[in-house]
Amino acid sequence: MTERKLTPEQIDNLFELCEFHNVYYYDVQLELVDHLASAIEQKWETDPELSFEEAVFRVCEQFGVDAFFHSSYESLLPPISGKKNNRKSEFEAIVEAKEKELRRKYDRLQWKYFGEFFKLPKIILTIAITFALFFILRLSNNDVMMSYCIEGFYIISLAIFLIFISPKKIRLNIVTGKSFLLYEQFRNTKRGALSIGLSFFNMFPLINRINFVKFDFPFSNYFNPQLLTAFLITLFGIMAVGLCVYTPQRIKADFTREFPQFVKS
Repeated sequence: MTERKLTPEQIDNLFELCEFHNVYYYDVQLELVDHLASAIEQKWETDPELSFEEAVFRVCEQFGVDAFFHSSYESLLPPISGKKNNRKSEFEAIVEAKEKELRRKYDRLQWKYFGEFFKLPKIILTIAITFALFFILRLSNNDVMMSYCIEGFYIISLAIFLIFISPKKIRLNIVTGKSFLLYEQFRNTKRGALSIGLSFFNMFPLINRINFVKFDFPFSNYFNPQLLTAFLITLFGIMAVGLCVYTPQRIKADFTREFPQFVKS
């Protein structure tokens, strides 16, 4: 006897069931549909003659949810003793677990991409830019004016990023009517990166002060505040590129690869 498998139409019904039970994120629905499909096919292994509707009912009853997900149908799973049960059902617990699992997965990917960006070539580049900026600061007769020049350069770079780079390289347009946890992660990454980029302006007064502070600690005679200034500016600049450009681009590529049918061209 051949093993029974769900048809595309039956899988669509499982997606409808998830939507009815307020599972809005499509990528979470994929996880749940896979979970439900496995449970249904396990039922068919022991009872091959079981209809799809009966298998869905038994699986949903096992999870403590209403199998009849059309609003015009009466529930075949009434509350216990006629009272509303406020306890979280097993299905709701699974939904919550799947969302947490996906969020952790996407967070790990985000930090993985940032780690991939800040590897050996970027470390060498950071050192090279740090020393180049250090020599510029050292040769300058006016540290404050040089700091303002660096700040102006940063403002121009940020404007170029917001006007030209962000709309073309890291904007992601999806079809209306669908929600994705990965897309939410993408938007949060962009907002967080922009906040970090704008917060860099608050660092300039601190960086300016470093050049004039007298440090008193062991080996302070060998400590050069201009070198620290150059290092902080360079490090933050490299990190800003990694967070604002590289990481969102990788997340966008992941989304386009996994859900190409939902990406607007």
